[in-house]
Amino acid sequence: MRAFVVTADAEHFGRAAETLFLTQQALSKRIKRLEDNLSTQLFARTNRSVSLTEDGRRFLPHARALVQAADAAVAAMSGAQPVRVDLIDLRLAPMFVLRRLAERDPSMELDRSALGGLDEAIPAVERGELDVAFGWVGGLGRPLPGTLEHRLVRLEPLVAVVPPEHPLADEAAIDLATLGPEGIWLPSRESPSEWRTYIDQVIAALGVTVDRTGVSYDLRHTLEQARYGKPRVTLTGADMELPRDLNLRVIPFRPAPLFPWSIVYRKGRQRPAVRHLLTLVDKTTRAEGWLDHDPATTWLP
Repeated sequence: MRAFVVTADAEHFGRAAETLFLTQQALSKRIKRLEDNLSTQLFARTNRSVSLTEDGRRFLPHARALVQAADAAVAAMSGAQPVRVDLIDLRLAPMFVLRRLAERDPSMELDRSALGGLDEAIPAVERGELDVAFGWVGGLGRPLPGTLEHRLVRLEPLVAVVPPEHPLADEAAIDLATLGPEGIWLPSRESPSEWRTYIDQVIAALGVTVDRTGVSYDLRHTLEQARYGKPRVTLTGADMELPRDLNLRVIPFRPAPLFPWSIVYRKGRQRPAVRHLLTLVDKTTRAEGWLDHDPATTWLP
């Protein structure tokens, strides 16, 4: 039942499997058993997407209620439910934040998910299925719902990633204004709406050309093409740990675009574990200087 609910929310078998710490094969087997038990098909599958059938949409609220009831029963017996956190993607800056928090409090218990952006995570926070979610609130294109609020926790610099053979590989910094018509290479791939909005604002504000040609199925695929294909500049967040086997060069931009990460949560009194997480985030943000920046050398949307 949980496999069904998570897959319905993620609309993607790969992301759902990551959220549940399962292989896609194991996730598919769980969905298949549920469909066999119900004698109906819950998902319409294609090579690139998954969507609920009419029976799946009708079944979803009941499945969600059952999962919530099971979680509540377990929490009543165990005394404390882990804080449920959405990270957008398990490789991005929010995971870097969680590692820093764990260094300060190794006893903290978290359940992680990766729904792929605030568009997906915010409804789950509103429903109480998630306690908190990370993302760029300004990229939503609309205000947060009145039941939610957020705190800015990290201004993450974006950095250039180039192969060692690239003409700019030995530069101390790459001036965005001098990249010329080739610009930054960001091949087409599925990404959260707040990231697409951010890149559009970088283009408009800094006059950067972005080459979206080509196809990428995930970040690793992009980096492999940047390493072994035509030498070109792509980018990533400074907090992301890059695959060492690709031997890529990481170079700061000038000015340095900063991506604003917030933590989103419900207004009002929180249970103790969530209050502790929010307090720990505030203390760590101040101690690490995650919001410090020089407006003369950085850019914010």
